[in-house]
Amino acid sequence: AKRIWELLVTDGHKIGYTSVKDEVVRWKRTNSPREVYILQEPRIGQRAEFDWGEVVLCIEGVRSKFYLAVFVLPFSLYRFARLYPRSTRLEVIQAHIEFFHEIGAVPESIFYDRLSVVYDSQKQKLNEKFLEFSMHSGFRPCVCNPASPHEKGTDEESVGYIRRLTFGERSSFESFEAAIEWLSTCLTEINARPVYRRPDVPVQGLVQERDLMHHLPTLEYENYDLKRATISRYSLVKCEGNFYSVPDTYRPRQITLKIMVDRITLLDGNDIIASHRRLTGKQQYSMDITHYIKTFHRKPGALPNARVLAQVDELILDLFNRYYLDDPKGFLPILDLMRETSPEALSSALTILNKQNISPTYDTLRFFLHQTMEQKVEPFACLGGFAVTQPDLAVFDQMMVG
Repeated sequence: AKRIWELLVTDGHKIGYTSVKDEVVRWKRTNSPREVYILQEPRIGQRAEFDWGEVVLCIEGVRSKFYLAVFVLPFSLYRFARLYPRSTRLEVIQAHIEFFHEIGAVPESIFYDRLSVVYDSQKQKLNEKFLEFSMHSGFRPCVCNPASPHEKGTDEESVGYIRRLTFGERSSFESFEAAIEWLSTCLTEINARPVYRRPDVPVQGLVQERDLMHHLPTLEYENYDLKRATISRYSLVKCEGNFYSVPDTYRPRQITLKIMVDRITLLDGNDIIASHRRLTGKQQYSMDITHYIKTFHRKPGALPNARVLAQVDELILDLFNRYYLDDPKGFLPILDLMRETSPEALSSALTILNKQNISPTYDTLRFFLHQTMEQKVEPFACLGGFAVTQPDLAVFDQMMVG
């Protein structure tokens, strides 16, 4: 349009560029080739579709964005969905694994948008890590053309459908696990309802499709990433903007982080030195107080304001504040008990002592943590008795003579 306008002005015509541009738009609308879509009818058990959706939920009073991984089988309209706090390759693969286990089979092919996790648009080829997973599981990943959501229209509709029927009704939950359970309950109801132009409800249609799908792989795919991180002077390693504690017996050096969907394991060679729940957000801390016991024995005065102390169970924190706030050195034997057993065991012992109104001293805590139940011996009873041959003691006399 701009070039046409320049030529017209050169020829002496007095006309504005906007007028020429509007005329070109009208001409294209009338004369451009019309795009026609080809209606698809996938074969039974052949195809599944995957897509992401976003949903805002209120978890424990805090509103946050979560990601909804959605699968649909176009033939039966069986729908599957899972909630995740992230949308990385780990979550995409984990959603596939859970989907395969729920339907008890693997579809022949799965269709995607141009997700960077699945397809590298710059290199114009499938992501190598995802291709490795697809070969292990036995399905063929298919990527739609750019700006062509109609090629995967069933799942595009399913994302909004599931989001409306589940979290349109309820969006506040007491925990993330409660939101996952609510989603699972709603999906069970959705897959049991009759659907448009289908002779069977989705759960019945899935039974027909399963027989024509591939079997589940014999070996489970290990879904994790490996990264290197350096132990800091605070005995912490940083990963994804968050911090995880390391036992203070390890000097500052590089270790390996095994990152899974919900956990991070810290490795020194082949040895597991710590394991933490994987944190969301940024600048969060996951610290185990037993990782710092050696240091607290040298620096007991650091206990009252220690960040790690604020992360222990409320019962343990209350014990410290009530009895050891002015005597942190006296709390060191309690820390040793936690190292011998676990913080969870100490919390359980405190619960028992509080119910029985027993003072939680070191001796009482040690008793409850290390007490051993008396083993009961089952009585032996033989109804009716049994016959015993009378022994010939002369045989023993002959043996002694010999």
